[in-house]
Amino acid sequence: MPGGESHTIAQALVTPAIRAAINRVIPADSWPNGWEGGVGAYLATARDDLQWAQPLLQSLSERLDSAAVASGAASFAALSDNEQDQVLVSLDNTESVTADPGGVAEFAALRRICWEGYYAAKSSVAEKRTPIGLPMVGFRAIPEGIVPVEPDAIAGIRADQVKSEYDAVVVGSGPGGGVAAQVLTQAGKHVLLIERARQLPNEALRGDHLHGKRNAVYASSVGPGAGHPRVALLQDGGELVVDGDGDAAMYGLNADAFGGGTRVWQGMAWRFMPDDFRMASVYGNPDGASLADWPIDYTDMEPYYSRAERELGVSGAEGGLTSRTPRSAGYPMPPMGTEPARELLGSAADALGWGWGPIPLAINSITHDGRPACVRCPQCVGHACPVNAKNGSHNTFIPRAVATGRCDVLYDAEVIEVRDGADIAEITIMADASSSPALLIVRADIVVVSAGAIETPRLLLASGIGNDVLGRNLHDHRFVTMLGTVSTPVKQFVGPGHSIATLDHVHAGSIPWGGGVIVDLMSMLPLTSASSPSMPGVPAWGAAHKEWMRGDRARAFGVFGMGQEIPLATSRVTLAERVRDRWGRPGAALRKDVHWASREVEDGMARAGEQWLQAAGARDVRRQGGIATASAAGEHSCGTARMGHDPATSATDPWGRVHGTRRVVVCDSSLHPTNGSVNPALTIVANAFRVAEHVVADWPA
Repeated sequence: MPGGESHTIAQALVTPAIRAAINRVIPADSWPNGWEGGVGAYLATARDDLQWAQPLLQSLSERLDSAAVASGAASFAALSDNEQDQVLVSLDNTESVTADPGGVAEFAALRRICWEGYYAAKSSVAEKRTPIGLPMVGFRAIPEGIVPVEPDAIAGIRADQVKSEYDAVVVGSGPGGGVAAQVLTQAGKHVLLIERARQLPNEALRGDHLHGKRNAVYASSVGPGAGHPRVALLQDGGELVVDGDGDAAMYGLNADAFGGGTRVWQGMAWRFMPDDFRMASVYGNPDGASLADWPIDYTDMEPYYSRAERELGVSGAEGGLTSRTPRSAGYPMPPMGTEPARELLGSAADALGWGWGPIPLAINSITHDGRPACVRCPQCVGHACPVNAKNGSHNTFIPRAVATGRCDVLYDAEVIEVRDGADIAEITIMADASSSPALLIVRADIVVVSAGAIETPRLLLASGIGNDVLGRNLHDHRFVTMLGTVSTPVKQFVGPGHSIATLDHVHAGSIPWGGGVIVDLMSMLPLTSASSPSMPGVPAWGAAHKEWMRGDRARAFGVFGMGQEIPLATSRVTLAERVRDRWGRPGAALRKDVHWASREVEDGMARAGEQWLQAAGARDVRRQGGIATASAAGEHSCGTARMGHDPATSATDPWGRVHGTRRVVVCDSSLHPTNGSVNPALTIVANAFRVAEHVVADWPA
């Protein structure tokens, strides 16, 4: 849509009645009203994002003026503040049997726009906007005195520079693909590293509270954008098509960016525990589940964990969180410094007799690897780092691969087919995919597929590669959030996010099926607090809501549990029958079933979280509603190319080679038979080192 037409649509939302209503939802006090504080500017610039709101606000404007005329006034804008409030209250009375559903929906849309305009930053390259609601609540995206650092970009090659043959092609630049590229190039192999995303600076991937990956209200800044549809196969037999320019929570929270999820993660870098590698042996297999042991154990993985911590760069401390994971080396950096939430929950854990410690993070706590320390900004999760202190594939493994002179990086390109052969493998690539697509054919001795637990099986299945196990056993983690109210604020926009954890409920008997880690809840963005208040009884709008935002909101505090999800063979990635992507290939069709044992893990984490908050003196402790995993494509999806010895129960061998192939290797979370009770990223990295080393040692003749 041309920019002028979009601008006209945005302006059409503004009438005297709508402007007056905005200023009652967020009235003036010592801080500006809604219109002056950012909502007016938002309506003038949001353009395509707000097309959904046009009919609702136009209808609301007519409804408000009609109500005013019925009371004898010329218009809604002519009413006094109290009279305007009375009209709006009548629309907000959702419990009234006489409430008009249309008016309720219209007023809900208006409130949503008010929160987005007053409390959501947008600091993309094209548009920078800081509404007054952010300084009002004390939110600073960049701490005072800090100058953002934009790292030098990793140079890519053009489509016409791609060679016809490489030693290896690596599909995907996330932690698995980045490690593979480093190991292979350092072993003397020439590698083509293919990334679907366009090359974007960190500035374009941070500070946007409407389009960031974890908090996207609209199309996510880390894509993948339109033309990448997925089909959710619903429990009732229906289907829901979600494209890559829609709701990020429904599409899947894995970032489509150079560096994959590590570009915008918070960096929790845990080791799995020994029992995580033998879940079936320890717990048995509950009815209907597909639990399986890994074909390796913790002892096999330990040296690779130490290497992963060293080469990725992890800040941590030995002690309460490492007692059950024997180590051959310490962390390369000390833990992040303490903060009030850690002090509060640490004291409570001591009182309960629980072990605890600072969370290991792949973030520089000190100057490290030529890059600065974390500045503790409040929007780490889902955003690129302002000073390049957050460690990921993009600034560790891939730069080392490129430094060898043997790694070509091809951005904005998508592999659409992989062909295995006795003498050579071959791939088909659509390069310059977002502008003028060019079809390329490249041959290689080895193809390493590291596109994630959804796109890896989709690519292989669409290529006719893999057995019946490929795509099955899709699972994630179970999540639960417990909220309470504390007397003194302890999480007032202090980064990088989660700070303290206890592992006392992991493989400990207090929670069944392996349990889960419990951590402090990170600071919520102002938009999240405004839209979904984290305390009971918060007024839905008006002066009291505004006062809560700059006052009692800061006393909301919680903990977050992440635990085992029990896999099922019926949860799987298949190929959509009718939905096609931009190249005419079938989209991924996703089915996600939840086993009753996974629900038991959630309930157990909720009980432990409540106990911890109560020991910390929190009041009104409650479990946050909503589903634990928003979509089948969860943030930590894994298992769809599970490794094992037997092709009847696994999709790849213990070193990631797809059963039935000679030259196709998987190197990402798809390989994980189970997902542990903590974030899987460090395990992805460690296992990638193991897999890539074996690829070099077992190079096909």
